[in-house]
Amino acid sequence: MYRKGFFIVFEGIDGSGKSTQIELLTMKLKHAGIDAINEQEPTNNIIGKLIRDYAEAGDRYLSPEVEALLFSADRIEHSKRILSYLQQGITVICDRFYHSTYAYQGASGVDIDWLKSLQKNVIKPDLVILLDIDPDSSLIRVSGRNLTIFENNSYLRKVREIYNELAKNGDLVKINTLKPILEVEKDVQNLIEKLINIKLF
Repeated sequence: MYRKGFFIVFEGIDGSGKSTQIELLTMKLKHAGIDAINEQEPTNNIIGKLIRDYAEAGDRYLSPEVEALLFSADRIEHSKRILSYLQQGITVICDRFYHSTYAYQGASGVDIDWLKSLQKNVIKPDLVILLDIDPDSSLIRVSGRNLTIFENNSYLRKVREIYNELAKNGDLVKINTLKPILEVEKDVQNLIEKLINIKLF
């Protein structure tokens, strides 16, 4: 019987299809009798809300180092909640985790090793899936909503480069999301089936 809760993270720039694939995967897991819950970062806790307000304000007035500290503080608190779910046998599917800090603040020139040192007290995912898309396509996909301070083409190109380097190092498993949604869903499903050793339909 399935008992262990798994921690699965989706990474990628906005417009890569994270929300869609998380929703599809959650439905498949629940259909297979697996208790699953969705999480996201920044969270809806006090620090997470502060970060969201800042990101939507349109003025990047904080240094990237301070951004990284805020994201990491939010994540330390978030890890406690995630661990609680996992201990109950609930699988957690999270939209972003610490690789986002490496990619986004790293793209601003912050030392990656220092960023990694901030994550010592956070839980480690069982699987991190990178949904890869070029910034031109991603910005077209999100053009109908207000953009955050982190969403501009030249910056996102640097973010994507770091994500891809992390994937080369084996930290993430990359999936091309310019393919049809159902093909991306199948690629995700294959990874999950290997992780949890159960067939999804």
